[in-house]
Amino acid sequence: MLHRQHQAVLNNFYAELDRSGKGTIELPLRLKVRDASFSLRVNMTRLVDESGKELGVVLVFDNLTELEKAQRMAAWREVARRIAHEVKNPLTPIQLSAQRLRKRYLDKLAAEGDIFDVCTRTIINQVDELKRLVSEFSNFARMPAVQKSMNSLRDMAEESMVLFREGHKNIRFEFVCAENLPRFPFDLKQMNRVLINLLDNAVAAVGDGGVITVEISVDEIQKQVFVEVRDNGPGIRDEDKHHLFEPYFSTKKSGTGLGLAIASTVVADHGGYIRVKDNVPTGVRFIIELPLA
Repeated sequence: MLHRQHQAVLNNFYAELDRSGKGTIELPLRLKVRDASFSLRVNMTRLVDESGKELGVVLVFDNLTELEKAQRMAAWREVARRIAHEVKNPLTPIQLSAQRLRKRYLDKLAAEGDIFDVCTRTIINQVDELKRLVSEFSNFARMPAVQKSMNSLRDMAEESMVLFREGHKNIRFEFVCAENLPRFPFDLKQMNRVLINLLDNAVAAVGDGGVITVEISVDEIQKQVFVEVRDNGPGIRDEDKHHLFEPYFSTKKSGTGLGLAIASTVVADHGGYIRVKDNVPTGVRFIIELPLA
């Protein structure tokens, strides 16, 4: 039996097929099933017998979710490349000019030295911040190809957890790893970047006294590894989850919106998937699924 919301969607398809007067229609559909959102292309075809009597309909669903995500990612990479190219060039002369002004006139402008000092220092600092952003744009636009080698996911995660435990004494970090987890081929540097990004986001979400857990499990039958990073922070709104892995979308005031986009790209390049779900009773769970082979 269909859910009431899904039944309403099907009824709308029937109505659209009747209005069209055609034997076949094709419609786009965005559908949410449990915690996952899908972008679908639905082909609905009317079935009739030799006498013209209607026998029913055939529904064919094409899942375009990953295709659309790949298309958006390619478009955003081109945007990032152009931004990095256009913005990078004037930054260095702006910064050098401010530094030369400070060197030549800071001591001479005794009466207004404070204002001159603050203004030129602001220019230099803000240019440094712009350079950092441009560097992130450039890195996103030129994501390196995955270089897989036999590595231990357990060792990688444990090393990252040590760093975060030392850097955030006011947060409790928990690590759980399956005993039967084998070494398998993955890009150590890029996957470590993904884990650190997820841990950074979790730290920003929980604040003092929070709990962050990294759990690694393995499905030997399906030959898959699952990495889950969960926290007990405030969580993420349902309307934001669909856009979370898109470039330049961020729920943080100071975020560039590239961290999760890069993480999604790295995981996809490994032939895996990354998903976001609610944690119970509160918080969020990021689940990475990677193939063992």
